[in-house]
Amino acid sequence: MNKIIRIGSRKSKLALIQAKHVQNNLNKLKIKSEIIGIESEGDKILNKPVYNLGITGIFTKNLDLALLNNKIDVAVHSLKDVPTSVPEGIVQSAVLERYKSKDLIICKVSVNNLSEISSILTGSIRRKYQWLFKFPNQKVLPIRGNVNTRIKKFKKSNHDGLIIAEAALDRLSISNFKTFKLDWMIPAPGQGAIGVFNRVCDKKITQILNSINHKKTQICTDIERDFLKSLDGGCSSPIAAEAEIVNNILTFNGGIFNYEQNEKKVISKKITNGRYKQIGFLLANEMKKLMS
Repeated sequence: MNKIIRIGSRKSKLALIQAKHVQNNLNKLKIKSEIIGIESEGDKILNKPVYNLGITGIFTKNLDLALLNNKIDVAVHSLKDVPTSVPEGIVQSAVLERYKSKDLIICKVSVNNLSEISSILTGSIRRKYQWLFKFPNQKVLPIRGNVNTRIKKFKKSNHDGLIIAEAALDRLSISNFKTFKLDWMIPAPGQGAIGVFNRVCDKKITQILNSINHKKTQICTDIERDFLKSLDGGCSSPIAAEAEIVNNILTFNGGIFNYEQNEKKVISKKITNGRYKQIGFLLANEMKKLMS
């Protein structure tokens, strides 16, 4: 392909690193590309938690518009930020291999264990509610901004910890904090995965992106997002889901959390027959039965 593929990305450092991962994959195919930064609405509105904004696709909408208006050829998103229904004319053609999906907390050096914490920061209602179910006597306060901005705010604050995605910290190569991995916290659907989207009509680009797709990650994130979609949630909802395939065995953990209403429903399943089609929807139906 002689055309230089225009890769659209949010302007944050993490987003540009993720776009670079896509570009590196295209480089291996000898395909030339350039990265174009586009500011998202979510990066402009910083005075409220995302879950209080009530806006669908707050981090993806401007990239979608650029794609549909032919200003870019490819849009790269953190998959957890992408609404479960993408705009007409846009298709997800690849998801890169996911290495880490969990949450972790970065803490001030004085913290030796999580029970010592008195207050933490997070912009996620899902993280907030799961934390409060485990540590009901601790304070959880909101924080906004991209990962680098949140870390800067945390360093200047009097709070003990900040919950962020392990994949984000890893991609940004940030290691000068004491961290605790939160294995007990179920992550957001699609967390840690990089989704790659293009126009439906661009068959050649679809074909190219299909060739960098990581099938196992796609299966797992599809299940997570189907679970979310069936329960009518978005990227700011307190719905959690994580699927992982190891040795052809799929392990799924999903949950709905609402600390204020004392609602906590969790399901865990292992699928050993290798049949993954519609699994996310079937698991969501099981969750609905638990809630009824």
